[in-house]
Amino acid sequence: MTIQFDGVPNFRDMGGYATSDGRQVKRGLFYRSAALGKMTPADKAKFSALGIKTIFDYRDDEEASKNPDPTFEDVTNIRIPAKLNTLAKMPTNEKAPTSFYKRVTPAMFTELYTQMAFDNPSFQRLMQVAQNPAQLGLLHHCAIGKDRTGIGGAMILLALDVPRETIFEDYLKTNALLQATVEQMATKVRETSDEMEMAQFYALMQAREDYLQAVFDGIDTRYSNVDDFLAEQFALTTEKRKNMQQFALE
Repeated sequence: MTIQFDGVPNFRDMGGYATSDGRQVKRGLFYRSAALGKMTPADKAKFSALGIKTIFDYRDDEEASKNPDPTFEDVTNIRIPAKLNTLAKMPTNEKAPTSFYKRVTPAMFTELYTQMAFDNPSFQRLMQVAQNPAQLGLLHHCAIGKDRTGIGGAMILLALDVPRETIFEDYLKTNALLQATVEQMATKVRETSDEMEMAQFYALMQAREDYLQAVFDGIDTRYSNVDDFLAEQFALTTEKRKNMQQFALE
């Protein structure tokens, strides 16, 4: 369910999705969004009314310093960069938009998704928080709420036994919700980019099925089943997963 904010695009309650056994994810527990630094006073009041207890930020130090999240009373801010060491030198779209879209190809972006999904301290900590009812509601976000947040959202929904096709639907909703933001960025990028570079810009700014598919292909290649993946990557044993589903589903 989309929640409209003046200064935060792509803000959603991840509740309402049906699971494989016919239950559904409760609303008010898991949220996803873009960065929060441009919140208006009205946004902050609306945010405070949601009952969120934890803000989980995937951005790196430079990104966060340029657009820091606000703090709220009785809300814990956690920030653990999701880009691994091998990806740390990849430019970000906030840091150097023109350079980013000229240097990073969709194939590189697909590889980024695959690498981030495994042995990642950020997502491992996210899943610890997601298992603790005392730390929910949980809002997780990156810069625009597409890639790092897309992977994190997929992990949460996967643990809750939401079917893959539904996880893809949640991921792809970003395209409509970020359309205005993307066009605003395109205006700046277009000043120094040719037609081919603009095509690459739009390819990287989309939530594309092949990006997220790379995560699932990696899981299927490395593990015999999802249970083994969740247990090894997040210590989410069958019992812990059952407990998580018990409080998060209805």
